[in-house]
Amino acid sequence: MPATLAASERSRRMAIPDHRLPSWSIGSIGVSVQGRQIERYDSRPDNPTRHVVVVCAIHGDERAAPALVDGFGRVERPDDLHLTLIPRLNPDGWEAGDRRNANGVDLNRNFPWGWPARPDSGPEAASEPETRAIMTFLEATRPDLAIWVHQPLDYVAALTGCPDWYADIWSAFSGVPVRLGVAQVGGGETWTSRALGIPSMLIEVGGTRDQPVGVSAHAEALEALIFAVQPN
Repeated sequence: MPATLAASERSRRMAIPDHRLPSWSIGSIGVSVQGRQIERYDSRPDNPTRHVVVVCAIHGDERAAPALVDGFGRVERPDDLHLTLIPRLNPDGWEAGDRRNANGVDLNRNFPWGWPARPDSGPEAASEPETRAIMTFLEATRPDLAIWVHQPLDYVAALTGCPDWYADIWSAFSGVPVRLGVAQVGGGETWTSRALGIPSMLIEVGGTRDQPVGVSAHAEALEALIFAVQPN
């Protein structure tokens, strides 16, 4: 396992806000059912050799997203790493405080891997514009790691094809346990892993959907991991 940023140095940097002020560009990967932009934030050096994508708020009732994105946006980043944050994959659901999108579809049951034909998974796989937007983005960019963040089940999982020690790093810094053998029918993280062959992780923040716990520790976990992640 490659060494992560030394804990003492990481703590020092996290304690200096000016050191963490990011240089970010803001763009979009598409629009939602109701026409809201699905924003992307990118911190991209001139010559990146690695790319990590973090996807938040696929469920609009998982309310840690702003605090998580703020923390993720302030971490120290390797000079060769391109970091992309998707702060709200489901902006309509976010505005409504609803798990589902404006069509009443659970986006994390709408991806074309083991798509479950049921009322909340959509009329067909990838029927929703939000699903298609992130699929197109990931197919085009093929990052070295995709991290999908949820609440509130309190675990970290490295899905099929992702090094187990990625989850071990996240667990060590966040304090959440590692869960093995995770796969979700119609799930974005499982589609990324099984269909695209891109290393994929699932992060479940603890607490509740309204009152998450350990958000700052998850930011520290991301910082530790991006210094260690390997090119795919």
